[in-house]
Amino acid sequence: MPESSGFVSPPVKRYGPLLLMLGLLLGPTYYIFCEYLSGEDSDTFVLNERAARWTLPDGTILHISNGKAFRPVALKLDPEMNRIAFRLTFEASPAPPDTPKSTDEYQITLLQSDQPIFERALVATLAPGGKTSVETDRLAVYYPGTYEFLLQETGAPRVPVAQVTLVVRKNIDTLLLPLMWGGFAMLVVGLAITLEPYLPRGRLR
Repeated sequence: MPESSGFVSPPVKRYGPLLLMLGLLLGPTYYIFCEYLSGEDSDTFVLNERAARWTLPDGTILHISNGKAFRPVALKLDPEMNRIAFRLTFEASPAPPDTPKSTDEYQITLLQSDQPIFERALVATLAPGGKTSVETDRLAVYYPGTYEFLLQETGAPRVPVAQVTLVVRKNIDTLLLPLMWGGFAMLVVGLAITLEPYLPRGRLR
């Protein structure tokens, strides 16, 4: 029998570039836009005071057992801001040039009426005198009001932090997982159709 001319018929091959384009738009491009490019910055706060305990406006005393916490920040949040994220920029204190870079652990807690409604652990990798930014995953609030944001050290940081800048980000788009995975599937199929003529194939017997 003659050598096969391919496993994909010519009419189907025409859809390869189209599926590639749609897959790129609905897969990785859509993901990057929702997670990193959508939304806008709201309020900004500078945190530089730390203590082992703080008193909230309602009189509740927070005791920090395994480190220190920055002064709690009162945030006015509203469901119209959903989805919300927090971007934290850590700025390290100066130190001798030979001091190594270090990765230290922190915890953030968002409280409503002294009850935690959002808690996340995060790490900050810093060199002395340097800075780094970390953004939390997204959350939604269901009631407008004042919330308390608490940033806590988990133990003593090996690279001391001079200050942390907190930026509240709002109106971040919700990632629709079926749409995103459908885009990745189109990308894979389109890539397979486009590359099929260039793949080695044996003779049909």
